[in-house]
Amino acid sequence: MTYKPTQAPNKCENMNHIRAEIDQIDHSIIKLFATRFEYVKAASKFKKNTTDVQAKERFDSMLRKQWSNELGLNGEVIKDLYANLVRYFIDEELKYFKNKNK
Repeated sequence: MTYKPTQAPNKCENMNHIRAEIDQIDHSIIKLFATRFEYVKAASKFKKNTTDVQAKERFDSMLRKQWSNELGLNGEVIKDLYANLVRYFIDEELKYFKNKNK
């Protein structure tokens, strides 16, 4: 599920080439998010209650600010993006957890 560029950024000859690569990257990212969600759902079988699902102590460590900074991205922007993503996954995992325990 890794992205394999057809052209390096500096080899793109026009905006269509750039957009095609960006679309491929975005599709790969979304596929990885979907795979990540499968792991989130699988994790619920190891959790005993909704507090475990929410895992507040782990939340901050999942925001990836340091990784972003190391790769030359704005860590605050990526932190916000991941905060939204992680909150979404927690909400979905809570639904999954509650339905599993019915």
